[in-house]
Amino acid sequence: MQNHHRTHQDSKRTWAMLLLAGVLVLFFYGISREAAYQGLSVQTHAEVQNKLLNYIGDVRRALRRFYHLPYLLTNHPDTLAIVKGERHETAAFQVKLTQLDKAANTEGWTLLSTSGDVLASSLIDERFSRPDRLAIVEQVLRQGEGVSLVNKTKGYGPLYYLSAPVFDDLNIAGIVVVQIDLSFLTEQPIASDDLILLQNRQQRFFLSSSSQYSADWLNAAQLNAARLNAARLNGSQASTQDNKQTVERQTRYLYDSTAISQWRFNATPFLGHTVKLDDLKWSVSYLTPYKPIKDTANLFAWGVAAALLVVILLLIIGQQRQQKHRHQQRIQSLLQESQRRLKQMIDKTQVGLLLIDEQGSLYDLNPMAKRLFGLPENNHHRIFAWELFDTGNPHSTTLTLLKNLDKHNELAELNAVETMARRSDGSVFPALFSLTRFPWHDEQYYLATLIDISKRKKAEQSLQQMNQALTERVEERTQALQQAQAQLIETSKMAALGRMSSAITHELNQPLTGLRTLLTTNTLLAERGETEKVKANNQLVQKLIDRMTNMTSQLKTFAYNKPHHLHAVSLPDALNETLRVYQAQLADIDVRVRMPHDTPMILGEGQRLLQILGNLISNACDAMANTASPTLVFVVTPTKKAVELTVSDNGCGASEEDLETMFEPFVTSKKIGEGLGLGLAITANNVRDINGKIRAAANAQGGLTFTLTFQPATS
Repeated sequence: MQNHHRTHQDSKRTWAMLLLAGVLVLFFYGISREAAYQGLSVQTHAEVQNKLLNYIGDVRRALRRFYHLPYLLTNHPDTLAIVKGERHETAAFQVKLTQLDKAANTEGWTLLSTSGDVLASSLIDERFSRPDRLAIVEQVLRQGEGVSLVNKTKGYGPLYYLSAPVFDDLNIAGIVVVQIDLSFLTEQPIASDDLILLQNRQQRFFLSSSSQYSADWLNAAQLNAARLNAARLNGSQASTQDNKQTVERQTRYLYDSTAISQWRFNATPFLGHTVKLDDLKWSVSYLTPYKPIKDTANLFAWGVAAALLVVILLLIIGQQRQQKHRHQQRIQSLLQESQRRLKQMIDKTQVGLLLIDEQGSLYDLNPMAKRLFGLPENNHHRIFAWELFDTGNPHSTTLTLLKNLDKHNELAELNAVETMARRSDGSVFPALFSLTRFPWHDEQYYLATLIDISKRKKAEQSLQQMNQALTERVEERTQALQQAQAQLIETSKMAALGRMSSAITHELNQPLTGLRTLLTTNTLLAERGETEKVKANNQLVQKLIDRMTNMTSQLKTFAYNKPHHLHAVSLPDALNETLRVYQAQLADIDVRVRMPHDTPMILGEGQRLLQILGNLISNACDAMANTASPTLVFVVTPTKKAVELTVSDNGCGASEEDLETMFEPFVTSKKIGEGLGLGLAITANNVRDINGKIRAAANAQGGLTFTLTFQPATS
């Protein structure tokens, strides 16, 4: 138990170390990843700043060569002539504008009036919208000098307008506008995965170095993000269309308080830096993907975690080796302890154990076997096993098998065979012998067990004697009980006969007394000649005779035999017929019948079923004779295994004692002369004769409820 406990503790300790190692690996993985992420973010942020400043310098140098272009025409004589209204120079001037457009590699030159109208232009298509012209005119008139404007039309590249005023004396008479395509600004050399984004003063994107995230895509995404934020603030849900493309920006602070800007395009993260150009009113952003930073941080973290895991595994392996060494020592100690305990168990067991070799000679036996056979300590090696058993019975299975072990070694199996063993002094004793094959040290041996059953045999003999005596006593007691039962039956018959005789005597004495009186009276009346009174008395005599006939009919019905064959009977038809027969008695009674239209047929006999229902109705009418509002209820409930009929009344009811004897013959609560008490007894007999059941119980209305259970004809 202690060794098992130690093993369990070692296992728990190993699992705890593995769990701790896992926690440490995850902890150092998280710490190293966050540290690498922070360091790489700072480094990348500095690189992005340098790249953005270099790019802004390139942009300024690229734009600087266009700033002087509008001033090439502000003091030109043809320009002054056209703004003053000399239209005859317009065609030649437009040719000049076209030549300048080609020479300067621009997108168009336009001469505007102070009202925004086009006086001359080298533009072929209408890319210079009136709102843009009015915006330029308004700024030039307000500032009195040249201005610039960026326009981005969806589906087209960005256009950059450089303008300069044309003065007539001190007044602005017109405006020269040069249109430049800014797409060349994205041709500056940048990393393949980096992005350059430019926004105007309204923070709308007009230029992007990415074909995937174009300026049009970014403007639409920025609009969707604004809609989503508005929907969240209003507590409503945005449409699926708004969730397709979004742009999010947020500021994060690193461990050294460095503020970095994070961009997300459809959940794709970028690290960016933005600079606002005060002179141009542009916002220039340089973005680099976060994925390389995260991948590098994860790779570094996994490297640290792997190194830590290797160190932990080496420690665990060392610790496991120590545990294994200790475990081997414990196993060796357990084996020695187990052998010692096994030897003690074998030595102290109350069963004789014999180890027999293939030749049938004893190889070893335990102390109990030595005591059973009375053998000396060092004499068993020279003894054959069969010599320890009674040789007086040469046909003994045990003796035959032990003598021929070398021939029947494959079949040498016995289990709890009774035999006679022989002690060294020649005495024999009964024993329970078992033999089984027992391979040991790569050799075939046989293990025999021997149990002395002398006490059990004595106990069996005693038990047999006791069983014989008990059998004789049981037979005597059975005969006595049979005699007592016969006497009890005779006594019960005499008691029943006495009750029947008493009931018949009481019932017949009254009409017989009346008959004697009426006949004596008729004799006197006949002598007087009063024939009318004689006739009246004769009618009374006839009624008394009818009453006596009814009593004998009840006795005859009670003695009916059980029917030999039952057949299908309709319970609804029998109930309807019985109610019609008793309709005179039921005239003042509220009769209610509840039964399903598909009530199945029942097993029974038609005449007995009618008698059962008639007796119950008659009994209910008698019970409700003094009830103010008599009610009789019939309820039929069919089930899969039976058809149940309940007959309930609200009559006088019965006590608990009367309910127990209600169905016994000659038991009645009526007055003498009103019945023999056979009605319910006949009903109970008839129900039993058709394999049904009946029981009575008091109901909530104060009357009785009779429950009859019949077998369905289909079962």
